[in-house]
Amino acid sequence: MKESVKIQIAIAAWLLIMGGFFAYFICYQVFNNLDSVPANQEIVNEEIFYSQLNGLEVDKDNKDFLPAAVMIENHIESRPPSGLAQAKIVYEILTEATITRFLAIYDLSENLEKIGPVRSTRPYFIDLALEYGALYAHSGGSPAALERLKDDDSISNLDEFFGYNSGYFWRDNQRSAPHNLYTSSLLLSKAKDNYQFQDKSDFISWKFKDGWSAGQDGSEIKINYSPTLSYQVVWKYLKSSNKYERWQANKRHIDEEGNIIEADNVIIQSTKTQTLDEIGRKDIDLIGEGQALIFRDGLAIKGQWSKDSVTTRTIFYDESGQEVELNRGQIWIEVVPVDLEISY
Repeated sequence: MKESVKIQIAIAAWLLIMGGFFAYFICYQVFNNLDSVPANQEIVNEEIFYSQLNGLEVDKDNKDFLPAAVMIENHIESRPPSGLAQAKIVYEILTEATITRFLAIYDLSENLEKIGPVRSTRPYFIDLALEYGALYAHSGGSPAALERLKDDDSISNLDEFFGYNSGYFWRDNQRSAPHNLYTSSLLLSKAKDNYQFQDKSDFISWKFKDGWSAGQDGSEIKINYSPTLSYQVVWKYLKSSNKYERWQANKRHIDEEGNIIEADNVIIQSTKTQTLDEIGRKDIDLIGEGQALIFRDGLAIKGQWSKDSVTTRTIFYDESGQEVELNRGQIWIEVVPVDLEISY
């Protein structure tokens, strides 16, 4: 019995010694390898690239690009839209009477199979497209807009009715004209290459911030473009996602692909607006400055917008004169007349 205990003690001691030797050997190898690293060798951190449009992280190859600006209809008979939920930036502006239309800004690195319905332009939409130096896709326009496009060759103009441009659009037979014209990322990219439009644009990016502190769930932004329900817009803040969900005509705004339309930032830009004729066409002044409300993180920031010229970027400032840092993600800009009441 005593002999058996001695054997067990000997085995335990042997294991302890071998374990210690093994630990010493591993540590020696690690520290010896550390000593072999050249003193002047630097640890290289991989560079991170961000989208100039919405501040989200992108691949290096997609850092510099030519944006596409597409006119998308919002007439009752054109709903629901396609590809609107994937736009990086969206402007909503009045066209005739109390009908609104969207200008959607895209990064063509994404593969969107259906964008539209594509409709006609107005002069003030051209002002916005020029901010980005964008490829501008539309289907005709008002007389004033077409005259301007004819005289300004600085615009990468892709009009369905000009030359062979109809090949970059198609009609969906499941809908009635004129609410059935569409394009895609692939067709827009082909147009860029075939017409040898510039490959990238050097527009100034807005400032973006990291992190967020959520506001109160359930806060709403109400914009009544029209006294009728059809063009009444509500943005509902969701604390859980720190996003704003878009409602239109008292319904959640969902695109044809089933995506709920949301935004990480909602901006109200008040502008001088005049009605020009009996049709209800507008003159909307986007050059200069005016009042703005910037909504992010469930909170409202009162401030101003400023745009020095047609080609310069519109910048949004808080009341202290500092440029507002936006959340990284989708941005919606609601351009409204100065006398339109906004409730929030």
